[in-house]
Amino acid sequence: MDKKLPALKGIEQFFIENHLEFKKLFDSNEPENLPMPGVWNDIDYFLKMIILKSIRPDKVPFAVQNYVSEKIG
Repeated sequence: MDKKLPALKGIEQFFIENHLEFKKLFDSNEPENLPMPGVWNDIDYFLKMIILKSIRPDKVPFAVQNYVSEKIG
């Protein structure tokens, strides 16, 4: 992911080292409403959706709804 998305540089290693934190997102009924682990919570919501797509692709439509609501109001 680092090569195609420089903004996510280091996410792969962070994921490996903190897989239990990401498992909370995987196990959640509403992962789109949870914060990302560590420094990854400080990134743009659009990038969070990309990470969410890697973990829970079934929840991306809900994340998109949140994104649109946040941007449009």
